[in-house]
Amino acid sequence: MRNKTWFAGSLAAVLMVGTLLTGCGTSKSSDGKEAASTAAATKEDKLLSFSFYNFDDDWQPAPWGETVTTKWIQENKKVSINYVPTNGNAKQKFNAMYASGDLPDVISLGAGPELDRLISEGQVVPLDQYLDKYSNLKKSAGDKIININRSSDGKLYLIPDWYVGGDHLNGNGGYAVNRKMYKELGSPKLETLADLESYLRTVKEKYPNVIPLEVGNPSAIKMMYSAFKENNPPYFVNNMFYPEGNTIKPITEDPAFKDFMLFTSKLFRDKLMTQDVFTQKTDQMIEKLSQGKVAVAIEPNLASRARVPDSKLKAQDPESGYEFIWPVHKDGLDKNKIFINSTGREGGGKIVITKKAKDPERIFAFLDWATSDEGQSVLWFGPPGFLWDKTDENGIPIPNDKYKTMDKAELDKLHISDNMMAGNATWVDLSKVARDKLLPESQRDFTTTQQVNITWKTAMDTTTFANTKPQGDSEEGIALQAVKDIFDQGFSKMIYAKSDDEVLSVLAKTNDDMKKAGFPKAIDFIQKQWQDNLKKIGGK
Repeated sequence: MRNKTWFAGSLAAVLMVGTLLTGCGTSKSSDGKEAASTAAATKEDKLLSFSFYNFDDDWQPAPWGETVTTKWIQENKKVSINYVPTNGNAKQKFNAMYASGDLPDVISLGAGPELDRLISEGQVVPLDQYLDKYSNLKKSAGDKIININRSSDGKLYLIPDWYVGGDHLNGNGGYAVNRKMYKELGSPKLETLADLESYLRTVKEKYPNVIPLEVGNPSAIKMMYSAFKENNPPYFVNNMFYPEGNTIKPITEDPAFKDFMLFTSKLFRDKLMTQDVFTQKTDQMIEKLSQGKVAVAIEPNLASRARVPDSKLKAQDPESGYEFIWPVHKDGLDKNKIFINSTGREGGGKIVITKKAKDPERIFAFLDWATSDEGQSVLWFGPPGFLWDKTDENGIPIPNDKYKTMDKAELDKLHISDNMMAGNATWVDLSKVARDKLLPESQRDFTTTQQVNITWKTAMDTTTFANTKPQGDSEEGIALQAVKDIFDQGFSKMIYAKSDDEVLSVLAKTNDDMKKAGFPKAIDFIQKQWQDNLKKIGGK
């Protein structure tokens, strides 16, 4: 629920025949033990009713019992949920409830001071006592995800939401080429940084009205850092640190970062890159893609952003559109160790059961069911017998004729997936792939195709760095915010630099200013949290 960009795209696409947009996917069908535990949790005839507060103003699902999905759950699982509205100010409403002592039974929120306060002050129920009795979460998420979410006292107080279980990794970012333009230029090799620069210069010469390299935003520029060192995702630039052996260091001291800044600044001043990268809006980038005025694009969510432009261009010319390429790399590096995406398995959302709940065990049992194969099937695709009747060998619902023939505008009004919770991102990802395979290749979803072929394969697991950001009101947190402002200013100045010497001068000053602002304190905090994480998950 916390990953709103991802969820909104996925929700829209689930309502298209056989096509699910962005996402994250799988667990196998429940075994006998899971079925028994689920049955034990839901066999009671007495209705389980509890209040639920989502710390997110954008999440406004249909009232429970008013959709075909929640009505089925209410009748078959004997569960009813009363959503507590945020009134447009989730933080203020939470603080008011907390101050009055009138907390809801269940709260969904992200990592941060509110979650820390609930746990440290003993306001939420420890969940270890239920993990074996109701084993869907333990099976689908696995020990690594569960343990990384444990508190400093070793106990588990939360159910992760949109966690990425199994061996699956996800991501939507990468490089895409304008297919028609690339073919017209002879489909040259595009593997190394030198290949890319050469191609961009050719584009500038041959197509003066085309943007050689479209970078949607500053985060897109940072993705190119991945090309300069193996096992080096943009995650490190975004968080301003990198690991060297067992030590965390400032990103401004990484030789690969220096080379990256010199390269990208050169592309910018030679007008091979988007010139309005620090001011343009996402819809402006999408419009340029839709007009075919881009030779190469790079962006963190490009698998989604380029979907509509690809469709529009193909409608005009089947040979046109966009296609992802394997991320480029510095000459001499192993291309299979170049990671342009990263995946934190821990889950962006955290669901806690407060001590106000009268029956925390049954609530846990329901949420455990929600994250199972059956629960995800019902919450994502609707109840059995409505839009699907049976599942495939992996437990993924197979669309029935009603789903395939129903008017999609009418389908939208049903709000099938509005109440998705305890999301298993791996299950959702792999379910959309399974559905896409039912379609002819020409009808398969652009986003899914790029994810399967490129973006998921070029993601690095960064779970060991979960929860390494200090709280904003702590000494380290205050220092980190000051450092971020300094880094962001330095980063833009390096891109705008008129020469390599200016880049290096700004880099040195940025590094010094970050130290003076207290970055070493934040680095020490990150170092400790990282080492604690490695202990929690056995260094894996």
